[in-house]
Amino acid sequence: MVELDLSKQYIIQSIISAANSLRLSSEKIETVAILRERLNSAENLSDEIKNFKKVTELSKLGIKLGELQIFIESGKIDFAKLSDKFKEHSYGLVRELNYVLDVVTPQMMRGIFQKFENEIINVDLTKRNADENGEALASARTSNIPKRSRADELKEALIFEELNKDNGFNFENFEEKVLRPVKELDAFLNRVQKYDFTENEITGYIKIMNENGEFSQKVGFEILSSMHKIFASGLELINNKKIAPSPNVVDSLRACLIVVVAVVRGKEVDITNYLTRAENFGKSIQQNKKVV
Repeated sequence: MVELDLSKQYIIQSIISAANSLRLSSEKIETVAILRERLNSAENLSDEIKNFKKVTELSKLGIKLGELQIFIESGKIDFAKLSDKFKEHSYGLVRELNYVLDVVTPQMMRGIFQKFENEIINVDLTKRNADENGEALASARTSNIPKRSRADELKEALIFEELNKDNGFNFENFEEKVLRPVKELDAFLNRVQKYDFTENEITGYIKIMNENGEFSQKVGFEILSSMHKIFASGLELINNKKIAPSPNVVDSLRACLIVVVAVVRGKEVDITNYLTRAENFGKSIQQNKKVV
C-alpha cells in the first residue's frame, strides 16, 4: 500500500510541476485539479492509467504516466539523484499535459472520468444477482449520471474528429503497429541462435524495429523507443558478426520485447528484471560500438 501511495504522489507531483511550467488559464487550472483528484482517489493506479491509454485525448499522457509508475516501483531508485530524475520526468510530461489541456475542458474531463465510472458500474452489475437490493443500488448510482444532449454529442464528435485529423495519432493504431512484429520476432530469435536466417530477413526486422523506435520517440514514449533501438542494434551487430547470438544475447533481446508488450498493454507484472537486463544489454552494445 505504501508503494502505491508513493507512486501516486510522485506522479501527481510530476503533473503539478509540469503544469507550473505552463501558462494556464483558470479553466486549465481546473482541469489539472480534476486530473489530480482523479489520480489521488484511484483505488488501483495501474487500472486507472490503463484507462487513460484507451482514450484518444489522454493516451499519450497515459503512456508517460505508465513509464513513471514503472520507474518509481522498479526498486532501482537512486535517492541521491531523485531530485534530478524528478525534474526530468516532470519536464517530460509538459508536452503531453499541454496537449491534454489544449483539447480537454473541465466538463469534458469530468465526462471522460464519468464514462470510466459507468464501465465499472456495468461490470459490477453483471456480477450481481437481480435481487431488490442490487437493483436499488444500480438505480441510485446510475441516476446521478448527467444527461448529455444530442447537440453536445454532435459537437464533441466534431471536435474529436478534427483532433484526430490534426494530431495524426491514435493509440490503438500505435499499439497495433508496435505489437504486430513481436510474435514473429520472438520466434525469429530461436532461429537466430542457430544462425538460421537470411540477410534479407534480419535486415528487414532491423528496419521495422528502427522505424517503430523512431515512431515511439516521435510521440514521446521513451522507454518503448529505447527498447526498439536496443533490439535493432543487437540484431545489427549479430548480422555484422560483431557479436555472437549466444543464449545470453538472445535472452537480452527477448527482454526488450517483453518490456515493449508489458508497457503498451499495461500488464500488472513486475518487469524490473527484464528492463534491467535490456538496459544493461544496451550499455554493452554502446561499448561494443566504441571498441569497433
